[in-house]
Amino acid sequence: MPVSVKGGIELRKALRAYTPDLAKQMPKEIAAALKPVVKIARGYLPDNGSVLSGWRSRDNYTGNFPLYDASIAKRSVGFKTTPSKPNRNGFRSLARLFNKSAAGAIYETMGRKTPSSRFVQNQRGKYGAEFKGQGKEQGTALFRAYDEDRGAARDGVLKAIEKANADFKKATA
Repeated sequence: MPVSVKGGIELRKALRAYTPDLAKQMPKEIAAALKPVVKIARGYLPDNGSVLSGWRSRDNYTGNFPLYDASIAKRSVGFKTTPSKPNRNGFRSLARLFNKSAAGAIYETMGRKTPSSRFVQNQRGKYGAEFKGQGKEQGTALFRAYDEDRGAARDGVLKAIEKANADFKKATA
């Protein structure tokens, strides 16, 4: 899923400083490439009736484990086209897909480390979900949608960055 692009942050800064119209165009093109993956991933998240009954929202619940609510989980899947803060290795992302809800993230990654746990086997046994991806990039909704996209989103983001770079060079030449 991650792709290394050198000079992306500098390009965004230069676009903002010299050609603000191009600075606004690049995130729109990146968003156009990521929207189909988000839409498909939302479709892979189960509705409230397709999760274990003990995991559904209910009145008077006082536990700490997040309960699953389909509307919240589906609303929480999205993307960002703004650069992130640098991680401890100094890398930043120009565009990213995410799932902000705790229950949605649990559904996404359940079974990655402990596929034989009772919770995972009960959920998959009753309502089976297909697990796609490899290693740490394995999941049932967002990673699955990205995997089935076969690199179109990644290629769209790279194409938008390359196009903005070429347009910037033309505008400043």
